[in-house]
Amino acid sequence: MTLISIACGQQALPNFYVLHHLTKRWEARGIVSTSGSVYDPGADACVLHVDKTRLNDADAPTPPAGRAVINGAVRDISKSLYSTLRLSRDGDWDGPVIVKTDLNHFGLPEGLACLPPEHHMPSPRVRLTARPWQLAGQLPDRHYPVVPSIRDVPGWVWRNPAYIVERFMPERDGDLYCIRGWMFLGSFSYGWRLLGTDHMVKAGNLVRHEFIDDVPDELIDLKQRAGFDFGKFDYVMHEGKPIVLDLNKTPAYAGDPDSPRLTHLSRGIEEFLP
Repeated sequence: MTLISIACGQQALPNFYVLHHLTKRWEARGIVSTSGSVYDPGADACVLHVDKTRLNDADAPTPPAGRAVINGAVRDISKSLYSTLRLSRDGDWDGPVIVKTDLNHFGLPEGLACLPPEHHMPSPRVRLTARPWQLAGQLPDRHYPVVPSIRDVPGWVWRNPAYIVERFMPERDGDLYCIRGWMFLGSFSYGWRLLGTDHMVKAGNLVRHEFIDDVPDELIDLKQRAGFDFGKFDYVMHEGKPIVLDLNKTPAYAGDPDSPRLTHLSRGIEEFLP
């Protein structure tokens, strides 16, 4: 019996993760998986799947000797580490800018208890919704706002390392905004392009989507440099070059659970087995 051990900090891997769907396909091929805070000593391969932007030593248990750890080298996916669009307060960019959290997914996986005081962000439960976000001292809930220029960014954003400011350089297709994604496990992958009416393309504003086959060489290079074995990169294209917006080592999935693309992706596990 082949065993995959997943360190995710809980006994059952939630079903909204891509990894959950991959384990179901592995089981159909006789590969079983376990989840928990430590690795099973009998594991044939391990997966580090802790849904936090920055991991410390306690988040990464010791694997059985000689066993591969998928994403074992990925310890920090803060936007400030890989952003090529980041601006300083005195930057000379004169176009629109976007304000984001440095932590992945708006900092929601960490929660206030996990953050040092200098990274605290107000809880969505106490947001002053009647006031503009600039005056409320916090970003809109689950949204990264765009403002016309650096001069329009509130001072509290620059003073708080929980936030970063980037040049706003969206990919457009006519009146629509485009976001591209690349999902991979080892050398198996697939890509897509989403088109919507808002710069944050989501289900609520999605107009259409399409799958794409070509993977920019720059993304493959970044995958290797950042130590990724499994994950999802979000990006846009400008003048034939990709601009990475987000790196995700614990991607979620809300599409067709029977997708043949997930079946294709699941085959990548073979590259990590002894």
